[in-house]
Amino acid sequence: MSGRIASGEPSVRLDPWCRSLPEPLAREVLRAPERHILFLDIETEGLSKERNGLTVLGTMVGRCYRAFVAGHNLEKGPAYLGRFPVWVTFGGSTFDLPFLRAHFPHLPAPALHIDLCRVFRHLGYRGGLKKLEIRFGLSRKTQGLTGYHAVRLWQRWQRERDRRALRLLLHYNREDVANLRPLLEIAAAKLGREAPLG
Repeated sequence: MSGRIASGEPSVRLDPWCRSLPEPLAREVLRAPERHILFLDIETEGLSKERNGLTVLGTMVGRCYRAFVAGHNLEKGPAYLGRFPVWVTFGGSTFDLPFLRAHFPHLPAPALHIDLCRVFRHLGYRGGLKKLEIRFGLSRKTQGLTGYHAVRLWQRWQRERDRRALRLLLHYNREDVANLRPLLEIAAAKLGREAPLG
């Protein structure tokens, strides 16, 4: 396998056996055309899906980033997600998707969800998204910003209508989402060749 996301038009693999896998293998997704694969990441007011609000739902299909922002167009996010059969997240099984479902009870379910946090854990890698980005040499212009800063940026936007804060928050979210793509390709290459860990 080349380890690159397909750009042709083969049928996306949505057979029932995919859904029954304990953790769908990332390499299966690479057989799907780009237009079927949605990368997503959320920003929130805190860690509690019951007490904290959802502020940004960031998505990427191909090279196209689209953000759904609270107070603007967030309510349109679930319908947009429903257009794509394959979702890719980092930690989405325990954070993003439960948070989204708490705020949107009728959120559609994807045919296939790849949680890259679990995939990399299976490969023997520990740590969060930022740690893996450093491990594999993935750069970002918002280096040093964390989820804590994302919360503070949203608070500045809410209190002061500071457009610079909102722009920086969206830039941070975009880089979170954009780096899921190369991480998926790295994971798929390692799974495909059964590379030794390390």
